[in-house]
Amino acid sequence: MKQISTILLLTCLMCIQVLHAQEHVCATSRLTNAQMKSTASIAATTAMNEYDIKFYHLDIAVERTSTDVSGNVLHVAEVVANTMTQYVFELHPNFIIDSVTVNQQISSSSRTGNEVFVTLNTPAVQGDILNVRIWYRGTAPNSGSAAIGNGLSSGTSQSWGNRVTWSLSQPYAAYEWWPCKQVLTDKADSCWVFITTDSTNMAGANGLLSQVSTLGNKKRYEWKSSYPIAYYLISISVAQYIEYSFYANPIGSPNPVLIQNYIYNNPQTLPNFQADIDETKDMMEEMAIMFGPYPFDREKYGHCMAPFSGGMEHQTMTTQGFFVFELTAHEIGHQWFGDHVTCATWSDIWVNEGFASYSEYLALEKIHPTDAAPHMFDVHANIMSQPGGSVWFTDTTQVNRIFSSRLTYNKGSAILHTLRFEVNNDSLFFLSLRNFLAQYAGSNATSMQFKQVIENTTGMNFTTFFNQWFFGEGFPTFTVKWFQKDGQFYLQNSQTVSMPSVTPIFDTPVEFRLNRGAGQDTLIRLQLNQPSQVYALPVSGTVNSVTLDPRNWLINQSGGVTKDSSIMQLLAIQGMHNLNDMVDFGPNPVVDGITFSVLSGEGSGQLTLVDMSGAIVHQILVNNGKAFMPVQHLSNGTYIATFTDNTGISISRKLLIQN
Repeated sequence: MKQISTILLLTCLMCIQVLHAQEHVCATSRLTNAQMKSTASIAATTAMNEYDIKFYHLDIAVERTSTDVSGNVLHVAEVVANTMTQYVFELHPNFIIDSVTVNQQISSSSRTGNEVFVTLNTPAVQGDILNVRIWYRGTAPNSGSAAIGNGLSSGTSQSWGNRVTWSLSQPYAAYEWWPCKQVLTDKADSCWVFITTDSTNMAGANGLLSQVSTLGNKKRYEWKSSYPIAYYLISISVAQYIEYSFYANPIGSPNPVLIQNYIYNNPQTLPNFQADIDETKDMMEEMAIMFGPYPFDREKYGHCMAPFSGGMEHQTMTTQGFFVFELTAHEIGHQWFGDHVTCATWSDIWVNEGFASYSEYLALEKIHPTDAAPHMFDVHANIMSQPGGSVWFTDTTQVNRIFSSRLTYNKGSAILHTLRFEVNNDSLFFLSLRNFLAQYAGSNATSMQFKQVIENTTGMNFTTFFNQWFFGEGFPTFTVKWFQKDGQFYLQNSQTVSMPSVTPIFDTPVEFRLNRGAGQDTLIRLQLNQPSQVYALPVSGTVNSVTLDPRNWLINQSGGVTKDSSIMQLLAIQGMHNLNDMVDFGPNPVVDGITFSVLSGEGSGQLTLVDMSGAIVHQILVNNGKAFMPVQHLSNGTYIATFTDNTGISISRKLLIQN
């Protein structure tokens, strides 16, 4: 991986990061906007919901030196209301509307701020198709109301000296440069974007470049896309570019996929970034294995450079300020999460940003594996730089909350990492992602719909997980003491939390590595769910030290891990002087079932059986010190049976099942 300074900005709209703190600077840049909300009134939104957008055709003139726009935009819409008397859309008042036609007939219109009300000459009824064409002209505002900057910006790269005009419409700024319907859940089935510009320029947009038409000293770049697309993902970028393109071969795609890059026409720019750009191919191919076929493989994936500190995942052609691994991985991950399946509300932005941020880690894990662990350590460190904060939120007017670097991006990514650990089966985890994408392909989804898909796929219940990691706040600190005696390994874990008023305890599996040297280290997986718990496990050989969460699956801090014989005193105080004599698990080998008993005849709790991967295969309650667990349905092999009493003491035995 290319080494870069810790002050270099990395990724975003979706990801810019300061490497030493994993800060998404593109998110930080949004903090200059105190509030950001939908520009449409309730009445206008209600009116816009009377029709379903089918197709957009933008046919506009744009130059690299200004934010002037002129031309026309066609809406093809189907009426879904019983009757409809007006057609409503949004356009910034900076733009003059010269005329509006509905089904090729001139229609009158009126404006209230950003809202345009077109009177239908003949009332429409459910099922009618309307072809609404808006002729307009003007200069896009410099309002700073987009997630990064403006809906349409024009500027010069400080690094390379190139002048560019580019769009960035997320979340509510598309109306700043073209007439549109800004409703997340109404994706157009397809779109065309035609850009007329000076012949010295090139113009990039969504889909495939069908042709370049010469119009005197102008050229018209005609881009066509046949996939569903959200309004904020339609884009343009105009500059003096050169094209650098190649092909990827992602699994599941019938043909190679074009990777089309519009790079500044500057002798130094492409050589500087070429090695980083070339890794786009590897990223796409790896993500297709994990997430399923590249969702826009009939068209392309590509990049248009623009002078801003980050990237924006415009469908099939990301707008990107520069090229480094995490930034590019984040934006291509968005093609699946955010573009193919889009958040249903801005409160569900985790569906876009959390998954794209985790795509950075997954890409590192596959392509630059030595960089993956430091990346996740930095993510966790940034999350724990403050004690609280939830991934979930409801106030979508606050820019600093929607695009919170620490919570939406980093914590969103980290809890997916923990969810993968909870599933404890990569085949099922990635199958869940593919099932989610397949179920909501080309449409929108909520965070809870993802929860339902992963529960259906794995057969597991993740209510507790989401309550503590997604809706909840804070993180646990684990303080660990351990001791070894007479073939038994004892571990005491104490848990405190950073936000006890919101999430008083974390119920989670945690890994511990028992370091024994000479290749004999052992990973154990324990369920921690109480303020203090003691475990006893049979462990052969000498344990030299213990590592808490060695693979960094959890957002957590360590309060220390120490060898401490006082654990034995604790057990003695609780009446458990000799654990080997206190309980009986049998027989061993097990044939039909495990008979468990507390020899004193007292004790209630839970008996859990896990396989050697740490997966729970059976659980039963223990009452009055006795229980029987049938095992005929299990495969032969070695398992760990653990009894946890109601005080948090846990006793484990290794058993061999031979049905």
